Amino acid sequence: VVSTQSTGAAEWGIFEVNLKRLSTSTSTVHTETSNMSYTVNSSGKYVISIAPEMWKMIMSRDGFAGIHPVPHYKLESGRYIIELAAAQWGIFEMNLKRLTTSTVHPSTSNMSYTINSSGKYVISIAPDLWKMIMSR
Repeated sequence: VVSTQSTGAAEWGIFEVNLKRLSTSTSTVHTETSNMSYTVNSSGKYVISIAPEMWKMIMSRDGFAGIHPVPHYKLESGRYIIELAAAQWGIFEMNLKRLTTSTVHPSTSNMSYTINSSGKYVISIAPDLWKMIMSR
């Protein structure tokens, strides 16, 4: 018997984190990119090491949105080190996906679009073009 459950994006992120945690050792280092890596410590917290360039992008684009309080950091060897609980890590992962997919794509001077964190297209249309589209 297959069970189905509808969840929001935040709940799905937490579920994914929990699945990953179940299938990985708590001492494994997970390298995402040269800009960021993380380990899961013995208490289940994610210890994240972030390069300065990545840190600037995260901070300038509200990369800790939904995480309260915003995590404190310490500097080690020029990298920012933070700790997040599993639920916070799920939110942070979703924010990172949003940061890397929310670029504006100018199609014409009358229309542009972005792709939001849920994968939906958010289209900005100039009034004149909107009138033309609606008239047809």
